[in-house]
Amino acid sequence: MNKSHVTLSLVAVAALALAGCASRQQTSMGAGASTAAVTTTTSTSATSTTTPAAAARLSAADLQFVAQAAGAGMYEVEASRVALTRAADPQVRAYAQMLVDHHTANNNELMALVGRKGHRIAPGLPAPLQQKVTMLQGLSGAAFDREFIRNTGVQDHMAAINAFQQSRSTVADRDLQAFIDKTLPTLQAHLKQAQDLAGRIAG
Repeated sequence: MNKSHVTLSLVAVAALALAGCASRQQTSMGAGASTAAVTTTTSTSATSTTTPAAAARLSAADLQFVAQAAGAGMYEVEASRVALTRAADPQVRAYAQMLVDHHTANNNELMALVGRKGHRIAPGLPAPLQQKVTMLQGLSGAAFDREFIRNTGVQDHMAAINAFQQSRSTVADRDLQAFIDKTLPTLQAHLKQAQDLAGRIAG
């Protein structure tokens, strides 16, 4: 039995979770950032449940959103794991644990969704997002708390909300639309909590 595999590497032109996104809310996910790689595997096997037609269900806009959302979600988890050991404020650590829990669940849901459609999200953070995690690893205590809440908590979630809202009108796949609708309130709640924490830390 012969199988052929076609791999598509999607590198979108915008991404979530870049510092400074909050000051450019009119952009989608932060211009110039790398995103997660999305691969598409099709099979000509008669017994395969993944067909070229099934894999083609996601449009270019759908795949761009998947790459952006996946990269940002993985970054939120990794940055928050750093916060669990580097943050000084117990409320910041509690916020970080919530982000780990919520974004891990969201990431798993997104991976399962695209997997059913013949696609796979490659593991590992894109280089620019890994650099942000490395930057956080160099901080500790109150300095870490301020940077983590300002960047990961406020700016990145503002960018994510804008991106999800804009993608809602460009994404064609109904399952991805439902994922956006389900995830947006969670992102908005994360932003509100980060803003509250930022005000308390600054005050």
